[in-house]
Parts: sequence; C-alpha cells; structure tokens
Amino acid sequence: MPRADFLTGLVLLVVSAMLIGEGLTLPGAGGLIMKGGEPGRVPLFLGFVIATMAVVLIVRAISQNGHRLRQIAAFDTENKRALGRALAVAVGGTLYVGLLGHNFSGADLDYALLTFGFILTFIVIAEWKLAPEIAGRRWQALDRRAPAMASRIAAILSFVSPARAPYVWLFITATFQAAALAVLVSYVFEKQFFVQLP
Repeated sequence: MPRADFLTGLVLLVVSAMLIGEGLTLPGAGGLIMKGGEPGRVPLFLGFVIATMAVVLIVRAISQNGHRLRQIAAFDTENKRALGRALAVAVGGTLYVGLLGHNFSGADLDYALLTFGFILTFIVIAEWKLAPEIAGRRWQALDRRAPAMASRIAAILSFVSPARAPYVWLFITATFQAAALAVLVSYVFEKQFFVQLP
C-alpha cells in the first residue's frame, strides 16, 4: 500500500493545486468581505486541506519506501485494483470540478445537476460488486421501518427479475441519496454561505 499511497498523494496534490488555482480567481479569495459571500474561500480551504493530507500521505509513503516505483510490478492484484480505484476517483473528481460552470451547446451545466450525476455515478460504481449484499440489507431495513412503502415498491418493481433486482435497487437508492445530497449541498452553499454556485 505505500506505493499506492505515494501515487495517490501525488494525484491529490495536483487536484489541490487546481482547487487553489480556481479559488484564487474567485471573489473573496484574498480575505476581503464582499457582498453576497466569499466563494473564493471554499475552494481555497478545500485545496489547502487536501494538499496538507496529500503531503502527509506522501511523507508516510516515502518513509515506507513507497516512492520506489520500480517495484510496482510486485503489486498484488488487490493493490493494483485499489490504485486503479484511487486514480479513477481522482480523475472523476478533477473532471467534475473542471466541468462546473461550463456551457455545452447553449446549455449551462448546473451545479446541482452536475453534483447529482457525479454522486450517483460514484455510488453506483463503488457499490456495484456489493449490490446483492447491500440491497438485501437496505430492503430489510425499509421493510422493517415502512412495510407499506416496501409493499408498494415491490409491486411496482415486480417485473424485475430476482437476478437484476439488487442492481435496480442500488440504482434507485443511489438516485435518492445523490438527489438529497445535491439539494442539501446547494442549499447550504447558496442560502447559508451565500455562495453563488456555477
């Protein structure tokens, strides 16, 4: 894992540099109090926190010889998968940040919609292999707490085969989680921090 930590730390340093660079272009980055909030402080704060954690990760990895990448072929399969997942998250996060506020074919990429899509994709990919186990636990919890709702959902989804049911349930629960989180984050930033989101 030290090598995976070292590479992940390097990727996170790049992400933090992008956040800090973007934050410096926004109002309020210099600490000035501006009407309507200080949107520059949020990416700067996140960038500095991620950079600090990345440096700690890199230093710890170096102390365990994680920087010796010539031996990367000695990674076992699980370590390679873990590194792949870490890099995929870093690339996905960078793509998400890079798309914020952009306009494609005359349509603006709304923050809440983009955040919803990112979180939904992240949850589905992260939980796909565990879907049968996770779906079973979530369904049992719903059946215990709200049996009437569970019955209605079961009736609506009766056309889904048992083999595909865990994946459909994963997608449904991930959709609700992503929507709730996107709305909550948008509300907090816009109404509590007075940050105008892209």
